[in-house]
Amino acid sequence: MEREIVKFDINRDFKGFEDLSVISFGEGTNCKKEMYEWLFDKNPYNKSGNMMYLLKEGDKIIGCDGLIPNELYINGKTLIAAHSVKSMTHPDYKRQGIFKKMTENSCERGKSDGVDVVIGLANDQSYPAYQRFGWPTLFEKEVYVKPILITNILKRRIKVGFLSSIGNGFYSTYMKSKLNSQMDKDIKYQILNIVPEEIQDCWDKYKDKYNVLLVRDYKYLNYRYNQRPDVNYVTLLAKLNNEIIGFAILHNSMANGSKMTSSVEFFTDPTNDRFIKALANGVSKYCYDNGLEYVVVGSGLYGNYKKVLLENGFMITRKPPKNNMMIANVLSDRLTINEINGHEKWHITQGDGETELDL
Repeated sequence: MEREIVKFDINRDFKGFEDLSVISFGEGTNCKKEMYEWLFDKNPYNKSGNMMYLLKEGDKIIGCDGLIPNELYINGKTLIAAHSVKSMTHPDYKRQGIFKKMTENSCERGKSDGVDVVIGLANDQSYPAYQRFGWPTLFEKEVYVKPILITNILKRRIKVGFLSSIGNGFYSTYMKSKLNSQMDKDIKYQILNIVPEEIQDCWDKYKDKYNVLLVRDYKYLNYRYNQRPDVNYVTLLAKLNNEIIGFAILHNSMANGSKMTSSVEFFTDPTNDRFIKALANGVSKYCYDNGLEYVVVGSGLYGNYKKVLLENGFMITRKPPKNNMMIANVLSDRLTINEINGHEKWHITQGDGETELDL
């Protein structure tokens, strides 16, 4: 039967796309139609419609791959980058070169739409294929976690509920007191359920202190967090003299039976230990105030983020994140691989890549 690659039409193709997603990633994958309409069709960085493509055999979807475009800031220049997402092959059609065929198609379509570089956080299943394709590995992502409440941790270790609660009570009282003593009295916090327009000023103030990161201006943050239809985010602003000196955007959820928050954005002056510490303390206080058991942050290795986080109660996760290998394929002559190669050049957060989108 004849096969063809077609652009994803959500009204025509969603049922087959959903079925393939569940087969590929399990029942926990995000199958909300309105989320994919927002992510693919309403992306403000699209040039000629979405860049998601399906491989069909007759009416059956047997493969998928595509790009989500955005902007990348590299040493003062703004380029078009695109995340590689939803790489799927139906299990009945493995070992037929479909993954490579769809990846090459995405890069060709991306190049024709002005994409300068394709990036992706590959997992242990897809990473070997990207290596075979010759895509350079830029770095292995690290993630940092800070325990806030430890009742569930103690339950798993000592198996006695009331002793776990007592232990958590002593721990949380001590740690909260320690946190309060370390809070910067001149820096104030504001908690919002939207990303405000004034956040643009913070981006403009500090962007030139970075080497490589996704553009995190109001255009991007408004689309990414205010307009997403299926998740409610919390914005924490850190202010000094009534000016925003940093922000964190938080996604509260349940993981392994524990209430936690993921700092999907964590942005301030990367050279200022005081501001990084204040932002981390503000997130920790938010967790205490809202009964959250732990917080997860990703930052890359650029600037002083890692040093300050590790000095203030965070630790590197024992297990690496599911999608942890940053790979890239340069499509234009506007940059070289050397400009983006190396973890020490990047600021990267939990909001980057497929994991936060539950894809």
